[in-house]
Amino acid sequence: MRIALIADTHLSARSPECVANWHVARRAVARLDVDMTVNLGDITLDGQVHGEELAFASQLMLQWPTEMRCVPGNHDLGDGSGESPLDTALLDAYADVFGPDHWQVQAGQWNLLGINAQLLGTDSPQEEALWEWLATQASAADLRHTALFLHRPLLRPTPGELTRQGRYVSAAATRRLLDGPLRRSLRLVISGHTHQFIDTAVDGVRHLWIPSAAFILPDDMQARVGEKLVGIGLLDLSGDAARFDLWCPDGMVRHDVSKLGFFRPSPVIGAHRS
Repeated sequence: MRIALIADTHLSARSPECVANWHVARRAVARLDVDMTVNLGDITLDGQVHGEELAFASQLMLQWPTEMRCVPGNHDLGDGSGESPLDTALLDAYADVFGPDHWQVQAGQWNLLGINAQLLGTDSPQEEALWEWLATQASAADLRHTALFLHRPLLRPTPGELTRQGRYVSAAATRRLLDGPLRRSLRLVISGHTHQFIDTAVDGVRHLWIPSAAFILPDDMQARVGEKLVGIGLLDLSGDAARFDLWCPDGMVRHDVSKLGFFRPSPVIGAHRS
């Protein structure tokens, strides 16, 4: 199976530059033999406060050349993740437009799991239901290889990195994902959120951070831990092998968010949320 990966598209009528990059990605994927696309969240620019952006993005998705599975990001349904209360109305609004916030696809020997990272750390009934679902999936998968898709990354690549709250999944949830029921089969963790690219392996699990398809954040706004670029990913799964290629399609512009019309600087330095 060949899977296109796109992240942090930040679609809105207020962000024409992001929409233009989306169309570049759409045309690029249409030229390839892709079976499915996974959108890794922050589909909208600010759908958590501008609900009309959910519908705007869903209309653009109708033109996408493949089936698309989505996981939500903080710009789609709020921070959650223990940083702010989980807004169930936003959760419902997301599901009404984009479908379930968690899903499973079998691809040969691979079990593909998409989950809602914003639930992790909320101590909510929805989070508990997600853990129960993951345990069921791990049992059903037996010894097949598992690829996990979610908005936020699990691991801090630089131990001494100083960064704002909210870049990563909480430490407790990270341990439960890596050392819990998925441990025997987990091979890939694929995330967005940071607007940076990293490809690293830790304890037999490969972690891929997919860069934004919309824009980068300059270094004075965001600590650099990976490569700051725009692009999409291509993941080929065959047998027990996984091959990844990062692709920056011709015509996709590396926008600096601080120079885009919708951007409003935060009064707190470094507080911009990816």
